[in-house]
Amino acid sequence: MSLAKIPVIPLVTIFIITIIAAYVIAWYYREEYDPMRYIKAYLIYAIPFLILSLVLHVNIVLIIGTYLFGAVVLVFRNQHYFDH
Repeated sequence: MSLAKIPVIPLVTIFIITIIAAYVIAWYYREEYDPMRYIKAYLIYAIPFLILSLVLHVNIVLIIGTYLFGAVVLVFRNQHYFDH
């Protein structure tokens, strides 16, 4: 497998956007103690995320992995706000 066949720029783009979205959602709901609110917000983010990823021609496996990684970042970042 050649490294040149991996879509690096689109993958990095959706990765950075996902990290930013997770941080923004966690910050916005930092005073809320109901996890369903930020989970719903992250599920709503899935629609533009999927559209952008498909437009950028990112593989489905990478889309799913990036989205799940963003969910992990959201949970841990939100826990940071709950701890303070």
